Amino acid sequence: MMINRRNLRCMKKYRRLISENTWLSYLLVFIVGITLRLIQIGSKSLWVDEAYAAGLMGMNPVDLVKMSIAGSPHPPLAFLFIQLSTVLFGQSEAGLRMIPAFASALAAVPLMCFIARRISLRSSLWVGLVWSVSPYAVSMGQEAWLYGVISFLGFLFIDIVDRAWNGSRKALYFVVPTALVGMLVQHMFGLFIAAGFALYFTVPRNQRLPLRQFVLVSVIFIVLYAPFATLMLKQAAFRAERMSRAAMDMAAVYRYRFMVRIPTVFVRLIPGGLLLEAGHDMIHDMKQIVFWLAFGAGNLFLLLNLFLRNLLDRKYRIWLFLLFSVPFLIFFKEDPTVRHLTILWIPFGFAIAAASQRWKLAGPGILAASAVMLLPYYNISSFPYHRSDWRGAAAYVEERFADDESILVLGGQSGGLAWDYYSSGILPRTSLGGSNPYSEHLVAGRSVHSAVDSLMNLHGSIWVVADYWGGPRTSDIIRDYHVLSETWISPSMEVIHISR
Repeated sequence: MMINRRNLRCMKKYRRLISENTWLSYLLVFIVGITLRLIQIGSKSLWVDEAYAAGLMGMNPVDLVKMSIAGSPHPPLAFLFIQLSTVLFGQSEAGLRMIPAFASALAAVPLMCFIARRISLRSSLWVGLVWSVSPYAVSMGQEAWLYGVISFLGFLFIDIVDRAWNGSRKALYFVVPTALVGMLVQHMFGLFIAAGFALYFTVPRNQRLPLRQFVLVSVIFIVLYAPFATLMLKQAAFRAERMSRAAMDMAAVYRYRFMVRIPTVFVRLIPGGLLLEAGHDMIHDMKQIVFWLAFGAGNLFLLLNLFLRNLLDRKYRIWLFLLFSVPFLIFFKEDPTVRHLTILWIPFGFAIAAASQRWKLAGPGILAASAVMLLPYYNISSFPYHRSDWRGAAAYVEERFADDESILVLGGQSGGLAWDYYSSGILPRTSLGGSNPYSEHLVAGRSVHSAVDSLMNLHGSIWVVADYWGGPRTSDIIRDYHVLSETWISPSMEVIHISR
């Protein structure tokens, strides 16, 4: 009993310390977040998009901007952030991912600030801790790509505009710069822009910034972003050209998006890529079914508790509901992953805060459920959304490579770059994706059959390194050739050794 009372007094003491020193809450959450992101940050193999970014790192900033604009659907600033990461921390996987890791960990702070002003600091602390430990956010901080940075900038922008619309002159000066930086990292930052400016109308009239100043800020942003809007349209056209070349049945695409992809995004808000897409593989895995049901029911319960209670003003609840529902309309035009839709974490964060305020064990329970998912996350060697272990594939082939053999790399546009990042560079290889994935001109690629036939005419046998992230299946590759070996390196990476 004595120990229990002493522990209780100790807990109350630390709780009071945190509540009286707001900065301690933010520091605690950041330390937890960055620690979890630095653990094994270089252990997972780069996947093809990270390899695309890595291939730009040896260029000077001017060429990097030109090449990334030509060959990528994303604005160039994200790649400059990654280049800065390599300048500071080196060209290793960890060096490429370091700034995204800091950005992802730091994103919890503006999210907490925003929620704390509407509900309470204690409730926002649970939100920050869940963000810090969830595999969804940790994986964004261990990927040399866009989403760790965009999560920080997005939450920061919403926190800044909330302060600005409520009369903060200092915050008002940062609205346009933050908006421009975010849009030059990723075009889908436009969701945060729309949400931030719509937030103005949730503030009571007698408290908010005068309408003329709000309009002036909006006009300044539009004028300054207008020159970059043409870039966005050009890149959108480039992406549309790629989709038209794929000749997809759009009726089937829409069925898949709305019946599979949207539920997948909803359930993955905490576990991220650890949960499979709904489909054949998931149905035959009982653990996946259990986790799907648990996180799906849990997320639904949290959101219903938020929207059906009168904890927040009615206008504000409508704003949060639109933040959670409108982004799903993007599926009519695009097929975003949950990583594209970090904005969903704003209403989701409020839902966690509302639950933790109402039920004492809700915060610890959600935190524990999130933390448990980190165990399988750290135990996989490939990025959870794509499961392609290029490091393992390169090591496997190079250990077994013999004279009079060749290597065929199948990994989409950037498969050759992923192979080159991990290979010794002394073995002959051919990449079906071509030698220049940064070109704005789409060159018709060779078929798998013709590539295999050509290489087989020159060599006794070939190693086919197949990344099944949208690539051809085994039956399309081997045809009538003799299979010497067939090895799965990871769930989406296969190495096939074939001869005549």
